[in-house]
Amino acid sequence: MAMRPFGRPARRARPARPQAPGSLAATTGCVEVAPEATDAAIQGWLEPHLVARDPDIPARGRLFLFLCGSFGTPARQQLITQLAARLGYHAINLSYPNSWTVGGLCQDSPDPDCHGKVRLDVLDGGDRSGLVRIDPANSIEHRLHALLAERARTAPDQGWERFITPAGGIDWPSVVVAGHSQGGGHAAILGKRHKVARVMMLAAPVDYARALHAHARWLSAPGATPPERYFGFVHRADQGFERIQRCWELLGLDRRPLVSVEDHQPPYGGAQRLVSDIAQVRRDKFHGCVVQDRITPLRLDGTPVFEPVWRYLLDCHD
Repeated sequence: MAMRPFGRPARRARPARPQAPGSLAATTGCVEVAPEATDAAIQGWLEPHLVARDPDIPARGRLFLFLCGSFGTPARQQLITQLAARLGYHAINLSYPNSWTVGGLCQDSPDPDCHGKVRLDVLDGGDRSGLVRIDPANSIEHRLHALLAERARTAPDQGWERFITPAGGIDWPSVVVAGHSQGGGHAAILGKRHKVARVMMLAAPVDYARALHAHARWLSAPGATPPERYFGFVHRADQGFERIQRCWELLGLDRRPLVSVEDHQPPYGGAQRLVSDIAQVRRDKFHGCVVQDRITPLRLDGTPVFEPVWRYLLDCHD
């Protein structure tokens, strides 16, 4: 049976949103997949996965994995998912257990490893923290594997099997993992656990132990993915800006200067830390504006102002 976080119900599935013929989603092959359709053991957090593969673009040989923030859903970040597909990625915006905040669970904990333990529990369904209950079937890693296997079965002409190794695991070196807010922290710790092609952290992470007056210990721990493959983007007016900057430093991103995306053009001097000062954002929406569809600023033609930034972050040749 699917385990749930203490005191919170599992999410129920939402009916799939049909894609209009000729729409951007339709042209990039963007579809919703119910998590429980990939494995009957998945019984909670049933918002649909968002999956995209543009059949008109040569396959890049990379998997784009996006993890949304606390209480978020894949449907809220369709623009970046579709862009990844247009750039030749096999793109997955994964539905996963996120009905809490890691910061809220760990803010008063005296354990400097609390944030890391909770994140790893979400990643693999372990029981390190005692603060969340997630069985392995509902973990990020299993959900991703089950979705890849389902895509390989139901869309055999699209090449999703490329990301499952002969031994039956996930081909992590081919994965670009990205996330917003809490999902960005999960992306960062996934990069510590597995060697991936790139880590993209959007307005993340913000792992600060209030009881200890210190940032989480996992940030500075050695990991499988080298620091030069980590990249971050945040709005300077984000409430967590200063702590995000400190987290980036602990992750090793301070070897190159912080670069404003309004003052520089791609490729931004190869910067790993990008910041925006754009004013075309509601005052209380700076945290989400870097990637969320209904918040991110748009040009007059409807395209995202930050699309050049996303393209730069997705331009992975490692």
